[in-house]
Amino acid sequence: MKFTLEIPDQKQEFIRELLQAFSYVKLTPETKPAKKGKQDTTEYLMSTRTNRERLLAAMEEIERGETTVREWPQQ
Repeated sequence: MKFTLEIPDQKQEFIRELLQAFSYVKLTPETKPAKKGKQDTTEYLMSTRTNRERLLAAMEEIERGETTVREWPQQ
């Protein structure tokens, strides 16, 4: 099982020493920074090739003025 911990800078050394005291804990440095907070909609849409292509195409349509305005039904 893998866990990712976000630890304040001033506590990192203490937590590292604490975890190293357990023989069954393997510490592996993370090669990329951990994501903070929830992923926003644009970041989600840009995360896959297909979604990114669709989003960029839609943005280009908006820039060219090729948009359709639709009214939402009243409830």
